[in-house]
Amino acid sequence: MKKVLALIIATVMFMTFFMTYGFADDLITVKSDINNVTTNNKYFVISGNGQPDTYVELILNDNLNDKWVIGDTGLFAKLITLALGDNYVTLKAVKDGKIQIVKGHITLQYKDGIIQVTVDTLEGLWNKLFK
Repeated sequence: MKKVLALIIATVMFMTFFMTYGFADDLITVKSDINNVTTNNKYFVISGNGQPDTYVELILNDNLNDKWVIGDTGLFAKLITLALGDNYVTLKAVKDGKIQIVKGHITLQYKDGIIQVTVDTLEGLWNKLFK
């Protein structure tokens, strides 16, 4: 009976160890889709939630764009201005010696609607003249 009880206690301790460390919460969770996104709008909002008192750096195209500490609500939202073409976003979260990196890629096709209309018009003119 003592061996069975010892086995049960050992099993519970083993499972508790892996539940605590195997499923640790992330420092931040990005709710906005930042993975291989294509947009025509040069303004983009990155939002999400995280553990309070987590220090976060937002790096856009290898330049520090913004930095903040997540407040008691755990929510954050940051507006970024995209450059034409490829934009690489990195969020670095730090708390109590733990570091989490979240990376994304956002492509801006055109700066605004006027450029899109101009390109469409020129393509249409080109097709009518030379085809």
